[in-house]
Amino acid sequence: MKKEYKKSKVIYYTDELNDDFDEIDGVKKRPPLKNNYNYQRKGIIRFFDFLLYYFIAKPILGFYCLFHGIKVKNKGYLRLLKRKGAFFYSNHVAISDVFKFQSLIIFSKKVNIIGYSDASQIPIAKFLVKSLGYMPIPDNANNLLHFKEIIAENILKRKEYILIYPEAHIWPYYTKIRPFKSVSFYYPAMLNAPIVPITTTWRKVWYSKKPRQTIIFSKPIYPKEELGVNENKEYLRDECYQEMMRVSLKFPQYEYIKYIKKDENEK
Repeated sequence: MKKEYKKSKVIYYTDELNDDFDEIDGVKKRPPLKNNYNYQRKGIIRFFDFLLYYFIAKPILGFYCLFHGIKVKNKGYLRLLKRKGAFFYSNHVAISDVFKFQSLIIFSKKVNIIGYSDASQIPIAKFLVKSLGYMPIPDNANNLLHFKEIIAENILKRKEYILIYPEAHIWPYYTKIRPFKSVSFYYPAMLNAPIVPITTTWRKVWYSKKPRQTIIFSKPIYPKEELGVNENKEYLRDECYQEMMRVSLKFPQYEYIKYIKKDENEK
């Protein structure tokens, strides 16, 4: 069920897979990563990352979520993970998506985030995002190898969480689930790790013209033992998409920005 605010902004789109309606200030295009990008923090730097993450970032982000009226449902499903590392998949509807889940998921677990290189190139912020667990997508063979090693270590050894936005691009205030590819489900399929779909919905509030987020956790989904990596990749993608679609349709949503697909024949 979906309702509209009286004065909705309208955005026209052509491609649900590739259109992006958010641009980080100062970043015109995604810059390449350095060769042999260092994904792993070690020694005293890792200790300071721990202090920053748990004692500064998490409390601040928690206050941010409270101040912005973000609500959470079904967080108890996380107990079903039984101290396992897991992958979380969410729709991408706000720039705050990048770090808000680090305060919404249990305190004792670190949430690493996979995303484009944009966030790692913003002045000043680029020195902090790595401390907060941001992992830019590799763009060359050397970085890809190191990237895979760190993901396996975070999931299998440290039992941490990894957050992925399979839609890839931000559509602010969007109330539906956009189609996404199975490529981002390769890692849970390879590591035989569970995934947790998370759906962000938009609800009307009395104190603001803009809607506020309700974030709904779903039950963990596990790869099937009888399937290979490629088959499980497709299976996990389909199950995740169907669950996110089910949740987005179940909960009432309020449309603050109307998205309309442009006719391909229009100039």
